[in-house]
Amino acid sequence: MVIALFRDRQAITAVVSVLLVLVVLTTFVTAIRAYYIPALAAEHEIDHMQEVHKSFSEFAAKACSDTSSGVVHIPLGDGGLPFYSSLSSSGIITLDPGGSSINISLENISEVSKDVEGFTTIHNITNVSSLRMWTDDLEPGEYTVFINNNTENRTSIFVYPDGGLVTRTYSNNSSIGLREIRSGNLGDSLILGNTFGMDLLNMNQSYFPVILNNTYNDPEAFPFSLTFNGSFQVSYKPVNETLNVSTGYFKYRASNNYWIDQELIFENGAVILKQGRNSEIRSYPFMSFENNGSLLRMSVFNITGKKSSLSGNGNSIVTLRVVGSEDHIYSNVSNIRMNMRSEQADAWKKFMILTDNNASIENNTVYSSFHNKTVWITTREVEVILP
Repeated sequence: MVIALFRDRQAITAVVSVLLVLVVLTTFVTAIRAYYIPALAAEHEIDHMQEVHKSFSEFAAKACSDTSSGVVHIPLGDGGLPFYSSLSSSGIITLDPGGSSINISLENISEVSKDVEGFTTIHNITNVSSLRMWTDDLEPGEYTVFINNNTENRTSIFVYPDGGLVTRTYSNNSSIGLREIRSGNLGDSLILGNTFGMDLLNMNQSYFPVILNNTYNDPEAFPFSLTFNGSFQVSYKPVNETLNVSTGYFKYRASNNYWIDQELIFENGAVILKQGRNSEIRSYPFMSFENNGSLLRMSVFNITGKKSSLSGNGNSIVTLRVVGSEDHIYSNVSNIRMNMRSEQADAWKKFMILTDNNASIENNTVYSSFHNKTVWITTREVEVILP
């Protein structure tokens, strides 16, 4: 009987020991799940958001560079913890070319200097002070300037494969000027592939001033427009100038499990961080003051591409291509008014109020104004392609 009782006590002791070990293990596992794993997962998601921020900073740098194309890797999710892949966060990237816009109105401008490339029309011109065909890489072809988009009032510069050059000016469908220049006359300047410039207001090279003066004296054609086909540099006095650009945006929105959901947005050269209802600009945007505040310099980004979105928790490769850029220089502008329509209007107002105390916001549009500045605007078209 004593031996049986002793064995029963040993069995009970063993069972109790096992139960105690199980309780300790359960408590330990529960503590890990309740405190350690959430803290580790939150830290993992914070690191992931920092990686996304780096990707957007890289995106902004590539959009601002002169490189024609590039790719950016954006991790949509953090990948999850080892052995806990179900805890992985996810995200969605969105491209909306029409999601935001900017309107810049310039009044009482002394003069505008502009470089044009390709097929471009400039409206509301009252006087042309300088105009030349200019290229850093001379190629065969026709370089033309139209007045009021009328083919009967134009000057054409023909560059031939052998380096020869001919200019023809037309008025009312009749040739009033013809001058033929060969490479032997201008030395190395007409070697194909070299830099070449030609002053169209110089009567020795072009009869363009003849039809230009006729336009000045024609009330029905004044103010007039110039349409360019090729590479030109022009300085002119406009009536007023207005730029309307659909800037668009590229956005990442996180869906985190243990960290605050955040958004990162590239819009008009700036990287914006949004958390809840609050948003702020985290990188220097498109505008700065130079020459002791007398020069207002802006880069306006036109995001193009197909409106689309992509979600998941893997790695996404986004392709961007800088299609082209143009510089517009406006001398001594009396009034500059700028209206920015954006879903992140609060962030833009915070930035604009640092430079313009009168900045205001209404219906997702930020209004600001400046006075007596020379304005240098660079417009960039950036094409974005999602996978």
